[in-house]
Amino acid sequence: MEADKKYALVLVDINKLGSKTFSYLIPENLKDEIQIGQSVSVPFGNRKKNLVGYIVGFSSYLEKGIKAKEIAEILESTPLFTLEYLKLLEWVSNYYFCDIQTVLKTALVQKFFEKNLKNYRQPRIKNEIFKTEKKDYKTTLTDEQKKVYDEIKRINPKTALLYGITGSGKTEIYFKLIEDTIQNNKNVIFLAPEIALVSELTMRTIERFGIEKVAIWHSSITEAQKYETFKRLRNNEIKILFGARSAVFAPIKDLGLIIIDEEHDSSYKQTMPNPRYNAKDVAKQLAKLYDANIILGSATPSIESYYEAINTNSLFKLTQRYNNMSLPDVIVIDMKVERFEKNFSLFSRTLIENTKKTIEKGEQVIFLINRRGYSSYTQCMECGEVLECKKCAIPLIYHKNTDSFKCHYCNYETKDHRCPKCNSEALEHFGLGSEKVETVAREIFPNYTIERLDSDSLSKKNEHIEILKRFKQGKTNILIGTQMIAKGLDNKNVTLVGVINADLSFNLPDYRSSERGFSILTQVAGRSGRGEKKGKVIFQTYNANNIFLKNAQRQDYEAFYENENELRQMLDYPPYSKMIRIVLSSKNEFRAQKAASEIELHLSDYIKKLSLDENILILGPSECVIYRIKEEYRYNIIIKNKLDIMGHRTILRFLKTIKLPNDIKMVVDIDPSDIL
Repeated sequence: MEADKKYALVLVDINKLGSKTFSYLIPENLKDEIQIGQSVSVPFGNRKKNLVGYIVGFSSYLEKGIKAKEIAEILESTPLFTLEYLKLLEWVSNYYFCDIQTVLKTALVQKFFEKNLKNYRQPRIKNEIFKTEKKDYKTTLTDEQKKVYDEIKRINPKTALLYGITGSGKTEIYFKLIEDTIQNNKNVIFLAPEIALVSELTMRTIERFGIEKVAIWHSSITEAQKYETFKRLRNNEIKILFGARSAVFAPIKDLGLIIIDEEHDSSYKQTMPNPRYNAKDVAKQLAKLYDANIILGSATPSIESYYEAINTNSLFKLTQRYNNMSLPDVIVIDMKVERFEKNFSLFSRTLIENTKKTIEKGEQVIFLINRRGYSSYTQCMECGEVLECKKCAIPLIYHKNTDSFKCHYCNYETKDHRCPKCNSEALEHFGLGSEKVETVAREIFPNYTIERLDSDSLSKKNEHIEILKRFKQGKTNILIGTQMIAKGLDNKNVTLVGVINADLSFNLPDYRSSERGFSILTQVAGRSGRGEKKGKVIFQTYNANNIFLKNAQRQDYEAFYENENELRQMLDYPPYSKMIRIVLSSKNEFRAQKAASEIELHLSDYIKKLSLDENILILGPSECVIYRIKEEYRYNIIIKNKLDIMGHRTILRFLKTIKLPNDIKMVVDIDPSDIL
């Protein structure tokens, strides 16, 4: 440490105040050994016990009037993070308009702040995934896979997009690249969007590479398990780290490769709380620090990723299914015709008939309904009132298993079955969710084993692993779920997929709704017929003429891309701009609207004075689609920035000047995943 640095900037976590940084005097006896990233014990206020903190910087002076206390001791001499790691977190802080304390708290294991790390207990529970045994694999790449693999190695782009139709064997190429990376004494981060998919991929990897150097990192493992993984990462004992988006912050050493599977998925974007980061963009910064490579993989790439790959010669295509297996046949059933012919069931006659035939042959079925709960909304038959959340401007969702109404935004719950307007008990449930599909399926198929996989059905840790294991072992005839089951599941005995309401994702008032709708239909269709048996897919819809649904029926991503890309260009949506969304909220509707209007007015003037108004477009303010959440009214301003990082810095410079009264909240969402 330089001799003139007398003070250390220490991040501590204080009850009710959150994570904050404070300056502490460095004692003479610690000056030669103190480093960035070390955990230290520091006094705070009048507390009898010291707090755990982390060194994040140094300085040689303090502002007048501030008297710094001394650091008590260094708890661990080995730094928990490096200067390079801190640079990554500083980039996240700057890009996503968030203070470094919040970013550090997101990145570090939360329990680090609560107790002396030396006394941190060992995990009591072994993750079920690590009971998987290594198998003797002798797989070889197909001719097409070998060609793509050779092209990736020859061109060696820093970021490559591996676009492959469902069942084309992208994972086999991942495994080959992982093998190469490990042989070069480098390590791998493997990201997947859903915890269920992380588990599936981890088990397949253990079967291939063994358990010794494999670990996982996501919100469903315990803090003790996470800290154990953290220590192994620090000791460079892990070669392949699997995880959901937060794993991008795991301090892995000697990083050589980052794989981001199902890269199109919106789960890579954290929508709340701060930092509202996208793991794909953080991964790109991480790769720069380590001079590592990134492989993005998907059968339905995001428009932005496909556009970038085309324009940077980094697109690699797999156009055939593994071992030349054919794509499943996709049938579209118009449910308006079913109703006209007096079938008012959730299931078309075609889907019922095909389900019975499939299970009688010893094969398995997946039903997708991309909405959880029992119904979409509940209405009073006496006065017409729709039951809404008391805090949010959205309908309450009825859950039959708890006999209660829940809000999926603020977690408000009530078991009151009376109309709040007229007190009538004449309530009817309309629409459908995964719970209702399960209930009806059990009535229609009483002799079959049925399980449901969605966030409501996962009442205990690792339950998703058990559900998937039973399904893979053939103990479950029908698996019902939301988008959790649409990606990555590789069960060769699944030969029928039924989508109960294929219109759902297309109907959202958001510019990404077509992309999401096409993606989920194509992805779930790809779960059928992945073995030697021919697969079949049935889309049930009330709008059989939707162009994007027809693209999904043909499994034609490139036609979808052409249609969607044309619309994006016409309307200056990404990839033709970078977006920033500003949301102003308050319990007073007028105050929220007024604050949004004033900010828009000043921002527009600021942009015009800089002569940037042709390339930085400001829309709004307007009511958010969901205009009230948690008793707060919401107005948003949408900014389309066509100047990339220059425009980004210009906008954030302006936003830093804003001072708001205490009753107004402002959320700045960089590269939002939706505008709802």
